[in-house]
Amino acid sequence: MADVGGGRTLAAALEQAGPRCTASEAALAAVLQPFGSPNEQAVAGVLGMVARTSEGKLSGDVNGLGGMGLASAAVGDGASTWDMAVLVAGLQAATPRLDWQQVMSLLDQPGFAVPDAGALKVLMAAWARASASEPFPLTALVGSLWTNAGGQLSFLRQAAAAPTELFTWAHAARRLEAVEGLHGGKSPFGTPNQAWSCLDLHDTLARLADSGHAATVRQLLELPLQQCPEVLLLGMAAVQSGWGPLQQEVLDPLVVTYVASHPNSSVVLARLWAVNRDAVLRAVVALYQQDTSNVARVLDVCQELKALTMVLDSTPAPFCLELAALAARREYLNLEKWLSDQFTAKGSAFMQASVSFLDSKLRSEQPALQAAATAAPLAGTAGGGRILLAEATLEVFLRVLAGNAGLLPSDTLQQFKMVQGAAVQQHPQLAAVVGDSSSLEAFAPDIEEEANAYFQRVYAGEVSVEALVGVLKGFKNSTLGREQEVFACMVHNLFDEYRFFPKYPDKELHTTALLFGQLIHHSLVSSVSLGIALRYVLEALRTGAGNKMFRFAVTALTQFAGDLAQWPQYCTHLTQVAGLKEAEPELYRSIDAAMVTIAANAGAVAAAAESVAAAKAAEVAAGGPSLTPLKSREGNAAGFPTAMPITPSNPNTLFSTINAETLEMSAQDVSFPLPEDKVIDRVHFIINNITSLNIEQKVKDLKAHVGVQYWPWFANYLVVKRAAQEPNFHNTYVLLVAKWGERQMRDTLVATTVHYIRVMLGSNKLKSVTSERTLLKNLGAWLGKLTLANDRPVLQKQLDVKQIILDAYEQGRMLAVLSFVRMLLEPAMGSRVFRPPNPWLTAILGLLVEIYNLDNIKTGLKFEVELLFKSMNMQLQDVPPSSLLAGRRREPLDNIDFQAQRPSSQGSALPAGAATAPGGTPSKSDAAAAAAAADGKPAPPAPGPMIDPNIIANLHNYITINPQLAIVGERLQLKRLVPMAVDRAIVEIISPVVDRSVTIACMTTQELVLKDHAMEPEGEALRKSAHLMVTGLAQSLALVTAKEPLRIAVANNLRALLTNQLDANMLEQVVAMLVADNLDLCCQVIEKAAGERAQREIDERLGGAYAARARAKAAGQQFVDGALMQGRFPGALPEALRPRPGQLTAQQQRVYEDFAHIPRTAAAAQQSAGQPRPPGSTGQPEGSEGGSIGPPGSRQQPGSGDAEQAAVAVAGGGGGLAPPPVPDLRSRFISWLHRMDIAVSKDPQAPLASLPDGSEAKLLVGEIATLPASEGTALEVAKNIFAKVYQGASSRLHVTAYCASLEVLKEAAVRRLPVELTAWFTQLPEEGKFQKDVGEALLRCGLLYLPDTDLYLAKVLAGPRYQLAAEFALHLVQQCCVVDPVVGAADLAHTLDVLSRLATRVSGGNAVLQLVEEARRVSLLRASKAMSAAGGGGMPLPPPAAAAPLPPPAACEGPKDPPQLVEGIMKLFDRWARLLEESPQERVHAPFVQELQAAGFLKGDDMTERFLRIMIQLAVQHCLRSEAAAASLPPGAPRPTAVSFVAVDAAVRLFVCLITQHGGGPSLFVKVLGILASVLQRDADERGPPGAFNGRPYFRICVGFLAELSPQEPAGDKAGLQYLQAMAAFLYATRALRAPAFAFPWLQLVADKRLLPRLLGAPGHRGWGAYLQLVLVQLRFLEPFLRNAELTDAVRLLYKGTLRLLLLLLHDFPEFLCEFHFHLCDAIPPSCIQMRNLVLSAFPRAMRLPDPFTPNLKVDLLPEIASPPRYVPAPDQLLPAQLRAEVDGYLAGHPAAGGAPPASFLVGLRSRLMLAPADSLACGTKYNVQLVNALAFYVGVRAVEGAPATPGAPPPMATPHMELFQHLLRDLDTEGRYLFINALANHLRFPNAHTHYFSCALLALFTDAGSELMQEQITRVLLERLIVNRPHPWGLLITFIELIKNPRYSFWSHAFTRVAPEIERLFESVARSCAPELAKGPLGGVPQAVGPVPTA
Repeated sequence: MADVGGGRTLAAALEQAGPRCTASEAALAAVLQPFGSPNEQAVAGVLGMVARTSEGKLSGDVNGLGGMGLASAAVGDGASTWDMAVLVAGLQAATPRLDWQQVMSLLDQPGFAVPDAGALKVLMAAWARASASEPFPLTALVGSLWTNAGGQLSFLRQAAAAPTELFTWAHAARRLEAVEGLHGGKSPFGTPNQAWSCLDLHDTLARLADSGHAATVRQLLELPLQQCPEVLLLGMAAVQSGWGPLQQEVLDPLVVTYVASHPNSSVVLARLWAVNRDAVLRAVVALYQQDTSNVARVLDVCQELKALTMVLDSTPAPFCLELAALAARREYLNLEKWLSDQFTAKGSAFMQASVSFLDSKLRSEQPALQAAATAAPLAGTAGGGRILLAEATLEVFLRVLAGNAGLLPSDTLQQFKMVQGAAVQQHPQLAAVVGDSSSLEAFAPDIEEEANAYFQRVYAGEVSVEALVGVLKGFKNSTLGREQEVFACMVHNLFDEYRFFPKYPDKELHTTALLFGQLIHHSLVSSVSLGIALRYVLEALRTGAGNKMFRFAVTALTQFAGDLAQWPQYCTHLTQVAGLKEAEPELYRSIDAAMVTIAANAGAVAAAAESVAAAKAAEVAAGGPSLTPLKSREGNAAGFPTAMPITPSNPNTLFSTINAETLEMSAQDVSFPLPEDKVIDRVHFIINNITSLNIEQKVKDLKAHVGVQYWPWFANYLVVKRAAQEPNFHNTYVLLVAKWGERQMRDTLVATTVHYIRVMLGSNKLKSVTSERTLLKNLGAWLGKLTLANDRPVLQKQLDVKQIILDAYEQGRMLAVLSFVRMLLEPAMGSRVFRPPNPWLTAILGLLVEIYNLDNIKTGLKFEVELLFKSMNMQLQDVPPSSLLAGRRREPLDNIDFQAQRPSSQGSALPAGAATAPGGTPSKSDAAAAAAAADGKPAPPAPGPMIDPNIIANLHNYITINPQLAIVGERLQLKRLVPMAVDRAIVEIISPVVDRSVTIACMTTQELVLKDHAMEPEGEALRKSAHLMVTGLAQSLALVTAKEPLRIAVANNLRALLTNQLDANMLEQVVAMLVADNLDLCCQVIEKAAGERAQREIDERLGGAYAARARAKAAGQQFVDGALMQGRFPGALPEALRPRPGQLTAQQQRVYEDFAHIPRTAAAAQQSAGQPRPPGSTGQPEGSEGGSIGPPGSRQQPGSGDAEQAAVAVAGGGGGLAPPPVPDLRSRFISWLHRMDIAVSKDPQAPLASLPDGSEAKLLVGEIATLPASEGTALEVAKNIFAKVYQGASSRLHVTAYCASLEVLKEAAVRRLPVELTAWFTQLPEEGKFQKDVGEALLRCGLLYLPDTDLYLAKVLAGPRYQLAAEFALHLVQQCCVVDPVVGAADLAHTLDVLSRLATRVSGGNAVLQLVEEARRVSLLRASKAMSAAGGGGMPLPPPAAAAPLPPPAACEGPKDPPQLVEGIMKLFDRWARLLEESPQERVHAPFVQELQAAGFLKGDDMTERFLRIMIQLAVQHCLRSEAAAASLPPGAPRPTAVSFVAVDAAVRLFVCLITQHGGGPSLFVKVLGILASVLQRDADERGPPGAFNGRPYFRICVGFLAELSPQEPAGDKAGLQYLQAMAAFLYATRALRAPAFAFPWLQLVADKRLLPRLLGAPGHRGWGAYLQLVLVQLRFLEPFLRNAELTDAVRLLYKGTLRLLLLLLHDFPEFLCEFHFHLCDAIPPSCIQMRNLVLSAFPRAMRLPDPFTPNLKVDLLPEIASPPRYVPAPDQLLPAQLRAEVDGYLAGHPAAGGAPPASFLVGLRSRLMLAPADSLACGTKYNVQLVNALAFYVGVRAVEGAPATPGAPPPMATPHMELFQHLLRDLDTEGRYLFINALANHLRFPNAHTHYFSCALLALFTDAGSELMQEQITRVLLERLIVNRPHPWGLLITFIELIKNPRYSFWSHAFTRVAPEIERLFESVARSCAPELAKGPLGGVPQAVGPVPTA
């Protein structure tokens, strides 16, 4: 009982009574008495009330008290305290059986909170009293989310921070494994109360953060971030659900901290990698993005985690390329193979990324290389720690890229050429690589011929060298492409011939030297070519004075001796050439003079800057490395990093990749003399660069720098920093010791090593920290190689190995010690003394055998012993076990060397499914598998007796892992486990299958082949036939027999290996996918084994037959097998089948050859046997109905897969549809499904809407509403239909019909179906749910709940696996928001926002941004039209062309064409092309057209459209294939000069013939263009990226139409004008917003001379509206790029083309620009000032423009001022109707007009000019720019209409129109004011009434602004339009001149004109341009005159 009358609760009653009621048990009983026995809910409310109302103090001191201390405590003191003992006792007395654990679980109540530690003490005191100090039930607090999330968070905050005495988490059920080995003595459990080791706490906090409480959770995490970040990180990473916003704010930065550098990095990262690899991957990328030099640390981490391959495969291209380059440099990676594999797997995108990577690296290294001479950076780095690209690495990149250059796009290929040039410039040694691997200079044969002709004339003496140089100068500077190619070819050939110069005759060599030198002297070569030329000359000089190449170099050098001062470093190298001074003193003096000039100019910075380019070329010429100081090139041959601190604070604490804390700390305690810092650096450098090749020299250097007194330091460094942490280099270091040759040094190293081995053996972390065991193992291997391998003992006084093992046995440390012992003893095999049977070694081995035979010993320890014996080439049985362990006691607790309990069967330490030897001992193969698994490699399969060992050894290379399992595959290590499962399955199955198959095949083959070859004399012929037949039979029998057993065996093995890692449902799905992907591989292995064995056996069986034929042949007798020629055979055979003497006929031999063509895979075998593969996995025949109503997915269509199955599972809840209440619903629904499947299979690709109303599919769609009797059954039916949709996603009719059925169900019975269906959709697996056609159909039918769909898509797009969702979302936006809109941008707002962000970081982002912008624009347009229809007004554009609109693309698609129809049309097309070839002048071709009419192709129906479409497709395909055929020709074959347009031109001629000669007319032309637009759009969409689409055929078709149909005089040709308007409509349909890949041909067509002038020259301006639409859509396409200044090369080129189009219109049709200037300025972004000036500078050709610079020009006296211009649109169409009415009311009601204005109009005007937040984000501005422009223009037009201008009288300014302008100027913010002033300035054009009014208005606003900020903005708008290139609008010039000239404006007195010297000079320059006499205005008073203006 919880309350009494009136609803008053027990908690309220106690709160009202106050704490006094607990003063005694009687007082409390009186309060409790009305409530009887309170239940747990009421008691929980009481505890919450007490915690809330208490002061939070416990009487007495509870510090150090246990649970009873809390139990006996009272809260507070005096009369205000709650006595918890009395309260709990009273509650227990009232309800004796009170469940206090349930009380705690019911604290989740409204108003509950734990505001401070005192409140927690209250709760814990009550719990301690009630529970007798049992641990608090954590499940009440964590594990699930409370309804009162705030109360739960407050409780968690206090409980997590509480001391252990108050609240402990140590008893949590799910705990993080102790984080042992933390630096600084940190607790492995985190805080003392162990809160952060509780995984349920992390899980609960993560869910709270994701549900909107991230800020509070973030505050709660502050404490562990400071106290135990390692435990916090591992706990957070273990949460599978994710941390929502805290992932980026807390988790990822924390991981970066440990990846970067931290004492606990090794411990944390090893644990983290095991539980959350994605976090580590994100961290390494983030660390690299912070500083690219961090890639070295990232590589160290990857090596430590053995994760390099995975990191390279899972990270972005720039990062993984940087990492791969460094890994290759350190010899961790075969870069060439890795690059080749990546290029093959990832294609051109990765190749482009590689080229960009090289480009950025080479650019970044240039300044580093230039600075190398003055300040050498650290070795291997540049600048601020940037990692340089090693030359060898660069060479590999260039070589692999060059080998795949044919796959690069053209723009990337050009970039690659630049990269090659830069690489040669910085690394001249790569010139040969670039020259050999790249074909950058491929010249046409005629170019080569002309170039060689010039050289021949020079060598023949017909032309002098000087004359040829003159020709080359002309060619280089020519504007003709051919001459430039000849020049490039001549230079290339000259350089390419250099290698043959030594073979030239003296005369020709002298001529060549003159030409070589002149090229350099006259600067005909530059950059890379100049560097190569200089280097060739230097190389020739170095050959010596007696060499002919020396004479060549002297002659060449003499030609440019006067230019040497340009290349200082080159001169330095020339002076170092031996013998040059003696052989050529005159030339040497020239070099000296150049050196003097260089020295004189050394201080001139400007001169140095000018010579940078030449210096680069000189560096190339000098040969590269010798120019770079030594230190900048440090690095060993192995490529290991050599960057060391210049002055390390402690030489013993350098960075390492292993957590060597124990060694490091011990090393600090060792005392020995330290050498100087420079000696330490030098030693580090030498060790870094030491290899087996240079070790002699390096040892000499070391001995020179390291004196005897420093040997202890060197030994300490070599052991601690090198040997202990670099086991791969042990052999090199041992060789170093041997080359040192000093016994004292060896003894010092041995003593040092023994010392640190003892240190490691005494470490407390040896049992728990992997890195400690690794260090000990490495030291053991090092000691063994130092001693045993060199026949030197390990003395017992140094290390007693047996005692170490015995101690480890007792202490539970054998896991570490046995590895150490194995590594120590293995080198003994290389010794003559210590190899077996050495007694010392044998005694140790005997002890190890005794350990091996122990019960319950860990498998890993047995494996160590087995490996040691294997390395000794011994068996365990060879050594008797010792008995040293008898009587020794081992550690009973926490002993990691033994199993916790003896397993009842086979050893549990083995992987599931692993076989064990008898007695539970693992076999050697299992040990090998365990070893491989420990190394993360696939286990070596145990080969069966019949399997080719090569296949088994490489089995893992053939295993297929479905890409859908990529993420789970990494976690489960499928690449390791699947080969094991497959191998075991094969071994299980192969023997019986092969035995049976081979036996049957051999018996059959033997009988048949001997009978057929009874008279065959050749044994080889018999052998061939026998092999063919027996192989085919054996393999086919093996396949049939083995397939199902293999499927079962592989599945069982996989289940055994994966059972403990996946739940049951997921396990079955994963196993099914893996089995399906690898079953064919298993079958192929079985088939191969069967075939090989069958051949061997048949040869044995036929051995006698072979020998008999050989004997007959040797004896010269005809062979006849008499035994087979008797009896019924062959007499009973027909004559044709009887054996004949000699060999078999071809037809008979064919029978045996056909055995080789029996299919060899499971799928093919099924098909060959006439058994089509069942569409579903159940093997159910098509059309069977199974046993339940659903899911219908049990009959899958071909192509259905996991998505369909998952859809079934989601829709059906894992089973079928529950039995409906209506008995016959099941059968009726199955019947309906069956009939629908039949209906949709008749025409699968036809949309449902295209079917007639009486079609069967439409009738069935309507019938579905009659099936369910209630909403529940309708929902179940809908589930099954939804599952069915995904099973035929490839069929258009299937998808649309079933979606329409769902729509009918929604309308008839389940209105909430969209919500339910959206939930089903989100539950599908991501790999299959994103079917584009299905999503579009669901959206169009209104079956998706848009808010939920939008949020879900946004969430998936923001995740790491966004690719499939991105394609899906882009398709929906394209089709449902832009092409045929059914939803608006607001419905998918979140999705569009995420797509916009995603576009900034992916390739092709501009296209995505453009699509998003177009979607938002279309939505705005739809909204404005809807508003206009509702009376809201709008601003319509001019109507499109008057021609009939093009049919929609869907109307031109049609169903799939029958092959017979296509073939027939192809033949007709071929005949038409031949007719044109025979009669090119014929225009009518009546017989052919009659043939088309007779065939029914020209009736004007659907067949006509299909005929036209197929003709266009055939023509386009022919054109594209001709280009592809030319590209595939071999290198030496002659190539066609251009793409073949024969078919395209023929199609155009046929269409023109039909249009003009046979009555087709404009209507047929419109139809043809509509189909052409549809084909073009589909081609552009299907070919993917723009680079894959070729628009040339379509461009040629359009040009052909214009050439044939464009009228010469549109005025008299009505049909011709219709043709032009139809072409304009086609161009509008294929605009860049629809087909971006066609943008360049489109622009060329729009500007074509046969379209533009003739369309705009049509009478009555009938073509202007259509052409305006084309210009506007082009500007709208460019607008996002121009607004955001995102100009790629392609967009920049398109912008220039558009600019030239506007310039063409300005020159030829200025009236067009004048009339439509408002629309054009609306579409031009504010940032495109010059483009806007082009439009505004137009003026009618009939007008003579007054010179704006005429002195004392009186603008108001010009007659043109009184005339308003022509403009579009009409004023009534400018503003929305409601706003226009309010503006008119304001202007009419203003006091100046005799009325009273509405007070609220001006107040709300600003907000009406602004966009909604979502739209403002899309448009890049918060203002509606079009509405601002329209308002300014409308008010100005009304002002001019209200007060017509008259010459000599300025327009009145004291009007309501100006009041409105002034209000806007004052009320708008800076952005809005700028847009408003721009709107006014858009009407400063040629002389007219509008220009005059807006000019005066701007000047008046400047005068009355009242703020210098507003005046500055007005000046800015005018000034920025003047400082760009011409033309400048006339009105703009006269306005600005008036502003700066007229003293009433006091322009020069304003502070903004001289705010900075640069601004002041700018104003002076503009003033000087406008009027020279104004130049002194700012300094010398107000100017009075105006003069002419030069170019602005």
